[in-house]
Amino acid sequence: MGIKNAVQKTIAYQKRNGTRAAFFAALERVSDNIHDKYQYVPLSEEVLLEQKREYKLLAEAGNCVRFSIVVPLFNTPEKYLKEMIESVINQTYGDWELVLADASMNTSDIALEYAKEDPRIKYYHLDKNGGISENTNRGIEKATGDYIGLLDHDDLLTPDALYEVSRVIRKSMKQNRLSRYQDCPIRLIYSDEDKFDGNKYYEHHAKPSFNMDYLMSNNYICHFAVMRADVIKRLKLRAAFDGAQDFDLFLRATAEATLEMPMAAGQIVHISKVLYHWRCHKDSTAANPASKTYAYDAGKKALADLMKRYKIEAEVEMLQHLGFYRINYIPDIFAGRKDVGCVGGKVLNKKGRIVGGAYTKDKNLMYANLPEGYSGGLQHRAVLQQDCAAVDLRCISVRPELIPLYEQVTGIKYVDAYGEAIAMAKIASESGKRGTTQAADERFKSLDQQEIVNLSFKLCEEIKKKGYRIVWDPRAVQRIS
Repeated sequence: MGIKNAVQKTIAYQKRNGTRAAFFAALERVSDNIHDKYQYVPLSEEVLLEQKREYKLLAEAGNCVRFSIVVPLFNTPEKYLKEMIESVINQTYGDWELVLADASMNTSDIALEYAKEDPRIKYYHLDKNGGISENTNRGIEKATGDYIGLLDHDDLLTPDALYEVSRVIRKSMKQNRLSRYQDCPIRLIYSDEDKFDGNKYYEHHAKPSFNMDYLMSNNYICHFAVMRADVIKRLKLRAAFDGAQDFDLFLRATAEATLEMPMAAGQIVHISKVLYHWRCHKDSTAANPASKTYAYDAGKKALADLMKRYKIEAEVEMLQHLGFYRINYIPDIFAGRKDVGCVGGKVLNKKGRIVGGAYTKDKNLMYANLPEGYSGGLQHRAVLQQDCAAVDLRCISVRPELIPLYEQVTGIKYVDAYGEAIAMAKIASESGKRGTTQAADERFKSLDQQEIVNLSFKLCEEIKKKGYRIVWDPRAVQRIS
């Protein structure tokens, strides 16, 4: 990011959120830049050749999943258009078609030439510009693949993108003993990504395994996303959400597998490799998020629509960072979310550092020792609602019907410490003063840190056995001495 752009973003942030918030954001950004050692390392020629050999064997056996890559074009600069198309042509996995849906006033000679040279490239000049959603839908309608991937007209795929996605699908097919790709249970596959300014790759976005509440906090799935053809053709993109049309699509596709069904196991898969380079230039959202503020309004609208669709009483709140949201449930999360068994907040010590809250499967504290006021890096995860393995007993709320389970497992009288913390946070927000509650100190003063963690896990494991999800909400803060 250039200095001028960074200054402009800081000034805009200060105007939206105030001087104190801007100070902490700038301090955290400097820290992130100091510790950012990311370097994209392309695959070696040897590895790429091996992938090509593997694809050849699959093709000879007639055992290939077919991909359609749909790209809506609109006045795409020639340089970017060529590089995007070449990134698809250079795939080590060869069973694909590239569907170019061009809404520009004039046809593209470059695209036509590529289509003439490679029959896998299908170029369609649209009769009108219907907007990003409608233009993309026109391309989706033309797609013939088993799975359909979305690619922006100025971005790039890594050479192994389709190879890695095909591996995930083939593994699922084998495990489920299926022969037809349209029967594969996987409905959505997404990968890690980074940004590319034409010279260097930076801001590696290492994404987590699928996390529904995190997705409802921001569109972390983004690129590279591939969906089963029947799912994306049924759901389609919706013009009413242009600017956040992908976010709206991902929300609807994943909610079907999480809010309607018990869990999303086997239906949504994350590939922890960078398969997509998001190009940054002066007009792109990647380089300057504030350049398309309407997109964030559309994202809020998409979340509100999701709440309405599932009859969840809630308000959607925009957070300080553009493109990040919070769901405020009315009267609480248990009223509308039958999938949630407990919700917990974060625990801060007297220095304002995180010493308790959300835990990973291996009992590590997420965002451990992060200072109050810090958001957790480029993706701001430390201030976002999200699913987790366990939450801290010192700041927890459980479903009313699970209160007996809480007291049986912990041997401690139940107190809605999370609810108290949320109430204090609301008072603090309205008064401008920091709220605090000490209930956690008294009930857990005889336990050390590890005992609290172990007991927290023991309870959350029992709750998960009953089919519930564990949610972390960092707005609820318990302060301990």
